[in-house]
Amino acid sequence: MEMSSAGKCRFAKRPPVILKGGQIEGFCKFDHDLQLFAGTPAEQARCLLHPVEPVGRLGPAMEALPAALEKRVGGETGLPSPETLSALLRDRGATQDLIDTLAQPVSHAHDNDPLARSATYIVFHDTSTPNYRTQPWPLSIDDDPRINNLRRYECSNDIERAHVFINRGGKIFLAHDFTVPWRATKFETAKNFGPALKGLFLHVELIQPRRALRGYGSRNDFLAPKPGFSQAQYDSLALVYTVASRRAGFWMIPTFHSVLDEGIRNKHDDPQNFELEAFAHSLDTLVDELQMRTAAASASGETKPD
Repeated sequence: MEMSSAGKCRFAKRPPVILKGGQIEGFCKFDHDLQLFAGTPAEQARCLLHPVEPVGRLGPAMEALPAALEKRVGGETGLPSPETLSALLRDRGATQDLIDTLAQPVSHAHDNDPLARSATYIVFHDTSTPNYRTQPWPLSIDDDPRINNLRRYECSNDIERAHVFINRGGKIFLAHDFTVPWRATKFETAKNFGPALKGLFLHVELIQPRRALRGYGSRNDFLAPKPGFSQAQYDSLALVYTVASRRAGFWMIPTFHSVLDEGIRNKHDDPQNFELEAFAHSLDTLVDELQMRTAAASASGETKPD
């Protein structure tokens, strides 16, 4: 999970976003005093996980979350102990430095003001790169090294656009620790709010190549592959989500980038073709494994049960 330094990153400068009217509270009704979206954690997640369609259109609202999220989000049900999660990470080859971060908190809003709300939301993105434009997809996008090279997202000047990147083989690049307050959406960076939202959201990018969608010119990146992500990506995303939630002390509320920026000019259209049931299955599988590890350790007297 550790990588050598890549080149210096330069991102195009864009004019500051200034929101007006209903844009200020966003699609899911954000309360800027409470720093929470409207409703229970499950109701928030149902809104924030609206399916994302091509060109950033939002699909119909879900009637219910997958059970794996509905029963957990916002609470502590099934949240593993740091000891159990540490053991699993160690068995999967994580470095000790990464394992040690489980004892650290997550970031706080207002640019890490310790008295502000801690990170509550975790945003799922896709990279929308590389863009094959009008060319056909490679034979296997999950194995192609040109697509899955995580170094293309690493910056020697430490300005990567997310906390974590996950390629289609399930490999994870930790760009910023979860203690680092970061912003990666138009909603968070709107000039109206100053630094108030910086640190309230954690960000995860999933590598997904794109092509040009007919009818929008040859340079657009609106066409995503189907399936949108690999099983290995969902498995690693479940692990990252569990680590972030363990550090937050509750199952964080997931959101899609496109939903967060809904109604804002030139909003993004990611993540495309995200299968929420596949992610939920990966999460259930991981939690089951962690609970079996806890039970085994408890039976052998190694640790207390969760």
